[in-house]
Amino acid sequence: MNRRRTFTFQGWPQLSPQQRGFLIILLPVFCLVSTVGIFVWLSMSMSDYEKAVRHSQRVQLEARELLNHLIDAETGIRGYHLTQRASFLEPYHTALAQLPATLEEIETLLSYSPQQLTNFQHLKTLVNRSIGLLTAQMNPPPSDRWPLIQEIEQSKRVMDQTRAAINAFITAEERLLVNRQQQLESLRQMHAIALILAVMVGFLGSGLAVRLFAKLFRELERRRQELEAACNRLSQFTANASHELRAPIAAILSHAQVGILLGQQQPEQALLRLEKVASLAKSMGQLVNDLLFLARHEGVSPPDFTTPLEVGTFIQAIAQEWRETHAQSHTFHLQLPSVPLLIKGDRDMLKQVVLNLLSNAERYTPAGGTITLQVSQRGEEVVIVVADTGIGISATALPHIFDYFYRDERVQRRGIRGAGLGLAIVRQIVQLHRGSVLVESQENQGSTFTVKLPLAT
Repeated sequence: MNRRRTFTFQGWPQLSPQQRGFLIILLPVFCLVSTVGIFVWLSMSMSDYEKAVRHSQRVQLEARELLNHLIDAETGIRGYHLTQRASFLEPYHTALAQLPATLEEIETLLSYSPQQLTNFQHLKTLVNRSIGLLTAQMNPPPSDRWPLIQEIEQSKRVMDQTRAAINAFITAEERLLVNRQQQLESLRQMHAIALILAVMVGFLGSGLAVRLFAKLFRELERRRQELEAACNRLSQFTANASHELRAPIAAILSHAQVGILLGQQQPEQALLRLEKVASLAKSMGQLVNDLLFLARHEGVSPPDFTTPLEVGTFIQAIAQEWRETHAQSHTFHLQLPSVPLLIKGDRDMLKQVVLNLLSNAERYTPAGGTITLQVSQRGEEVVIVVADTGIGISATALPHIFDYFYRDERVQRRGIRGAGLGLAIVRQIVQLHRGSVLVESQENQGSTFTVKLPLAT
């Protein structure tokens, strides 16, 4: 499976449910705010460009109006020269009256564009010069018409320059208009694409939020079930512990009372009772220690052990100590690796694992049976195997043998004593060392317990 990307999947499990819930709610909100922000920006940009397009169109319209005024003025002056009738000057006077307003309107419209405004100032100079030359031609013609002809020719040249300047100005504004129209069309296309992407992001964000909510719900449900199971285990643990402690306490009390009564009359019997009390107290003390160990390490994360252990030497010392303190009624085989194997862990805890497995093998193996302790390496793990040829474990009991206080009915019928905590302690210690413990067994053929621990790196 590919490694998940983004913080969501690398750091997600480390976040608390409240933080994850807040981030899940924040996801669609962020998508919504981002989408609205993009749409607002696009809408404002489109509005600005629409205004700019209308602005350029208005500038072009006013520039054409300016050109028409100049043409009307020139036409009126020429008609007047040809006919000497004042009625032909009416277009001239109308154009002359409207020109200042048109020039002022264009100059106001071009205040946003310094380059076009500079071009317009040159154009305005030509327009004023053209109007001045046309106005000079209104004086009565002298007897010599040559000066008038020169003025008309000069006015025509200036008017041609002015028309060319106006047409160039209109062309430049036309290019600006086309550019703005293209940008406006691009924004409209971006708006449409953004709308499609917003819909897709909305669906994806909603789907992701739903998926994360479902995952969070499953995790909370799993935690609830684990908490409920832990409460049930705690209740069962307390009940079993009370039951296991009640019997030796009652026995201690009974033996102590009898010992007190027999203290003067039968000292020997009283001493036997006291020895029984001591034995029961010792047994109960071991039970309490086991209970405290299980309670102290229940649900605890595996610590980082730093102490290295050479497994072969460590197991050999444990086996020798065990053989010296237990009855020699079984055949015992010890198989150690030929090369040193190092693990990291707590020496006392791991010793308890091996001793518990060996004690169980001895307890459930009849005299004359065989017990084997084997250490080997498999890949990156050290494997410790304790096998026996004892009574074995029934198929119904096999899934429960690591539970607290669990004892097989067959064992109870045989009168084999025990609290049912040894294998629970074994499993807990092995898990604290990031290992695993497995069991294989058949009734009346024996059992094999396999402990796997990671090699030291």
